Amino acid sequence: MNPISKLFLVILLTICPHQILAKEGSDFIVQACDHTLYKALCVKTLQSDPESHAAANIHILAKVVLKHAASEANQILDQITKLHGQTSDQVIEQCLSDCSENYQDAIDQVEDAQLALESNGYDDLNTWITAAMSDADSCEQGFNDQPGHKSPITDLNNTFSQLCSIVLALTNQLRGH
Repeated sequence: MNPISKLFLVILLTICPHQILAKEGSDFIVQACDHTLYKALCVKTLQSDPESHAAANIHILAKVVLKHAASEANQILDQITKLHGQTSDQVIEQCLSDCSENYQDAIDQVEDAQLALESNGYDDLNTWITAAMSDADSCEQGFNDQPGHKSPITDLNNTFSQLCSIVLALTNQLRGH
């Protein structure tokens, strides 16, 4: 390599290292997300979080998605709290009350899953995340069981469950499944 090419390369790496590393990180993210059911959400979630850009392994990506699942669960609980008391429909009020309990449990379970991930306890993580997904499903099912009553948080429930599914798919890659 001639001296001018070397100089150009050094200048390029000095000025644009983040773009070059981001491309590598982006490729790694896409490859990891290829093994999930919700590839678009996986890629969007990971690419939006700076922590995943320099991720050297799937463990870090799983940690990032788990962090987003925890945030989503907290936002859903906040939304349920805002909706609670805004309607005179007692069926909706009861469903929201049940959902509040479900999401309080889901938040605890996601926190337990985060601890399990840190200790490479993938079986425990699977148990906790599956339970959190079940809580979201129970919330949604509570509305579905009441004819004429639609859940006001269906989209939020779905996003939370999809993030949990992504966590399971990523950690299954870590476990070698």
